[in-house]
Amino acid sequence: MAHIFKHPENGNKGIIIFTHKELKLFIFKINRRTLKNLFSSLYSYFSFKSKINRITDQYFVGIHWGFFAKNETTPQWVDFHMTSPGTATFIDNPRIIPFNSAHFTPRVMRKELNAEKYWDVICVAKNDNKKKYPELLRSIRKLYDMDSNVKVLFVIASNKSESESNKYYNDIFNDYFKLFSAKEREFFTIIKTDPETGFQGFSYTFLSYLYNRSKIFTIFSQMEGECRVVKEAQLCGLPVVVKSDVQGGIRDYLNADNSLFFDDYENAHLTLKKAIDNFEEFNVDPDFWAKELREDYSLKNLKKH
Repeated sequence: MAHIFKHPENGNKGIIIFTHKELKLFIFKINRRTLKNLFSSLYSYFSFKSKINRITDQYFVGIHWGFFAKNETTPQWVDFHMTSPGTATFIDNPRIIPFNSAHFTPRVMRKELNAEKYWDVICVAKNDNKKKYPELLRSIRKLYDMDSNVKVLFVIASNKSESESNKYYNDIFNDYFKLFSAKEREFFTIIKTDPETGFQGFSYTFLSYLYNRSKIFTIFSQMEGECRVVKEAQLCGLPVVVKSDVQGGIRDYLNADNSLFFDDYENAHLTLKKAIDNFEEFNVDPDFWAKELREDYSLKNLKKH
């Protein structure tokens, strides 16, 4: 979805931002498929050029990168990119504004003083195979083998097309019942939204409540973009456990003071256990990260750019 940051006014251009997904749609390429119908392809090309020219006459055009991308090139009609340092890299030297949507996390994402902790581990993520849920479930299984009282919470956003696509993890409840006993499931809560709603209906206030009642946050992805859920967890004061070689902007604000990293999935449970046992010793400093990531600070910083 395109966002207009500024409308054209008094002869000055406005500012419009497209997402990286829309960028792929706008790039016209001659390939075997387009050559099969050259007339239609040429019509699409000139139609695209006409639309882009009309946009660039009135707007500076930016691209927002929400997922990991490497060695991208900048089309002539793009004036700048919005991306955090770890999310996207470019082979040319474009103008970059070092923000993405994770830098505008709602102000309700904050640490509650003296919040009572109930869950030991929380994971908030989409129902996507990239999140490595099977590996995470196996690690939780090993945690229960070490400590039968570990309390776990998964908050999973479903997708409308998950029943029609193999990119989603549709066996999570089957595996949940196979791997864990009835007694263990009393400690392991899975909240999975209806495919028609995704995360709509989950207010940031409610998610903040869940983060604040948890000791640590984890996500097992091998690759992420901005990964807003990690930033949300940090703003609520949670240390984070992720894979040591995870790629993307997920790592932008993680360090030895506020995070632990595991090298392989087979031994990830040991890192989770260490983080749970020592969660109060981490220095997450949510007030510091608020100045980097929360909407009430970032909007002022964005205006400077």
